[in-house]
Amino acid sequence: MIWIYYHTNDPSKRKAVKLLTAHRLFVNERNIEKQPLTQAEIFNLLSKSINGTADLISNRSRDTKALKLTSENLTINQLVRTIQKNPHVLKNPIICDENKLVTGFDQEKMGIFISQQERKDELADLLLKQNLQTSHFAFPF
Repeated sequence: MIWIYYHTNDPSKRKAVKLLTAHRLFVNERNIEKQPLTQAEIFNLLSKSINGTADLISNRSRDTKALKLTSENLTINQLVRTIQKNPHVLKNPIICDENKLVTGFDQEKMGIFISQQERKDELADLLLKQNLQTSHFAFPF
């Protein structure tokens, strides 16, 4: 199962859902404005992120700027409470499964949720199509 946490139903969230469901993956969507993340869920997301808070916090967000949110001026518990009260400080969407996490929509990064065999099959199909498009046939008159 793949979880998509979002606070805005923007194109990146919709593209992520479309890509994952096209690969027959079960997607559980959750609007974190309506159902805020729990402390345990936030710690779980942090544990999956390679770069810690940098992977989750949106530095371009108006809320992040308004709160002057930096990892230097908050403890981890303060940050968790801030995220619960202000979900717009998070990147959108946050996509994860039991072990992996991706933020935003990047089709290449999204590949980590798709099985290796399915990715190989897609690559083979693309190469075949490319080969057919670039092949030139000469017919004698």
